[in-house]
Amino acid sequence: MSDINVYITSDLTSSERRISPQWDLQYFKGKLELITGIAPSNQTIKIFRDPMSNDYSIISSAKNYSEDRDRIVHLAEFDIRPYARLHIEDEDSQSQLKQLDFDKDDNLEHFTLTEEEYAKRNDTVLAWKKRQKLGRFDPNYELERKKMLEGSSQQSLAPEVGNRCRVINIEGERRGTIRYIGRIKELDDGEDVWAGIEFDEPVGKNDGKISDIRLFQCRAKHGSFVRSKRVEVGDFPPFSIEDELDEI
Repeated sequence: MSDINVYITSDLTSSERRISPQWDLQYFKGKLELITGIAPSNQTIKIFRDPMSNDYSIISSAKNYSEDRDRIVHLAEFDIRPYARLHIEDEDSQSQLKQLDFDKDDNLEHFTLTEEEYAKRNDTVLAWKKRQKLGRFDPNYELERKKMLEGSSQQSLAPEVGNRCRVINIEGERRGTIRYIGRIKELDDGEDVWAGIEFDEPVGKNDGKISDIRLFQCRAKHGSFVRSKRVEVGDFPPFSIEDELDEI
């Protein structure tokens, strides 16, 4: 599945980010902590599939937090659509972030603007985005959004030998080339289909051999066998020093 652009919000933050449906929930929560400052165990995640609507559903509640369970649940299971809004609530009543929520202090006087007044000002983030032609103010916004919507509806390609691919888990993103596809009796008695991957970097477990059986050849620590359903096929070139990944 293709990456998805979404809006990430909390009581104190708001930004547009790119996520992968292949991320497991625990890995995603670790990314969210860097953005919101909310620990994974305190995160309740609400999804607003239509960012203009107040209707939402809860995809993860801090009350039922389980790190082990979150490691086997993937974002693809939640029907996250392009440009949906994911709101992260902090369930820790003693959190230092809560102390920054001045709206709960009745002793403070607040300065508020209507949406119309805010839109007329020239010293706001909205005005800056208009000047820079960012987000929905980009002339190509609707075209890119349409491409994103069309791409998200396409089925994932079936892995084949020779395909470029990536694998995303708690360790991050690893890229490489598929060198083997098939069932491996030594791993699970041949129940599942596995992909033998030659990674671009030494982030693997072997050199293409398992239980003294060679299934493909690569450098030491560049090979691994991954269940094929966890492998994403696509145009994933090797990382370079200049790469700046557009993801959270």
